[in-house]
Amino acid sequence: MKKILVFAAITLLAGCSTQASRMADCQSQGISKDTCYMADQNRQTAIQSAALKQAMENASAQYAQATKKIVHARIKGIDIKIFPADKQGYIEGTAAYLDEDNADAQVYRKGIFTAIYYKRTHKLVLMRDGQIYGRTPI
Repeated sequence: MKKILVFAAITLLAGCSTQASRMADCQSQGISKDTCYMADQNRQTAIQSAALKQAMENASAQYAQATKKIVHARIKGIDIKIFPADKQGYIEGTAAYLDEDNADAQVYRKGIFTAIYYKRTHKLVLMRDGQIYGRTPI
C-alpha cells in the first residue's frame, strides 16, 4: 500500500519543476543566463495574469448574480418589489424609501405602508398604519 502511495506522489510531482531546474534546462540548451531569466519571468507573469483575469471574471459573475436577486411578492393585493443589493424598494410600483438597513432586515416605507424584508429568514412583512397587514415567505 505504501508503495502505491509513494508512486502516486512521485507521479503527481513529476510535472512540477522549480525555477532553478527550468534555468538549468534553458542554459543547457546554450541560451544565456539573462535570456533564460527573462523567459522564466515572462512565464510567471503570464501565469499570474491568467489567474488575475479568472479571478476578476469570477467576481464579476458573483456580483451579477447578487444584483439580479429580486424579492417580489403580492400581499392582500399590494404589490411589493425589493432589490436588496441595490437597496431599492417599490410598493405598488412607486419607489419606497429605505428607512432602516441592518444585518437582519431592510425596512421600506411609502405612505401608510411599511415593508420589512428579513434577509436571514427570507420573509416579507407588510404593515399598514403600524399594524401587520400580511406576511409571506419568499
